Amino acid sequence: MLAHQIETNLTDGRYDAAIALSEVPERLVQFLEIYEDLRGDRLAPARSDLDLRRLARLLPDITIMERQEPGTIIYRLMGTAVAERLGADLTGHNFLNYLGPTERDRIDLGIAIVSEIPCGTFSIYENQYASGIGARAESLALPLDGGSGEPPFLIIGLHSNQTPESYGKAHEESVIGTHWRDGVVIDLGHGVPDQSVMDRLRVDIDGTE
Repeated sequence: MLAHQIETNLTDGRYDAAIALSEVPERLVQFLEIYEDLRGDRLAPARSDLDLRRLARLLPDITIMERQEPGTIIYRLMGTAVAERLGADLTGHNFLNYLGPTERDRIDLGIAIVSEIPCGTFSIYENQYASGIGARAESLALPLDGGSGEPPFLIIGLHSNQTPESYGKAHEESVIGTHWRDGVVIDLGHGVPDQSVMDRLRVDIDGTE
């Protein structure tokens, strides 16, 4: 479904590119409308303001992370559906330890810009689960104020779609982001990284830089 065919209160167009890339745009729009209602005119909505009733249908696919320093991004909350797909609840673990080795620096940088500028990202990539299933996945990452009112912020993520594409042997752990496919950086009103940073985030469709 095309972004312009979806009824939405998101009128400024900043999320249009992400919605157009999504295989489940209605779910993405539902989350974004709640996020923007909570954010208002602030840099980011406060974690304490999260409306669990409005988010109830989405909570199983939501994560909250904290980038403590370069190379360390800790899961502070992991939705039950995310944990089930990964084969474990990784709350308290370093997210980057579960990424494909070629993607760790790129994803660390992507999380840093969401936390510090702040801005948003929408990514399409492949996961390899411990069950042996390889799946197309998509994730939205947006800043979330943990209470300080200023960057660096927490990162709230919505992991909207998992499309199985391959089946293989089961292995010990799931690996997130074995192959990056597409994505956009979302300007929330505070700009996006300069071109040198954008070039470091970009990969071609075949996964090469």
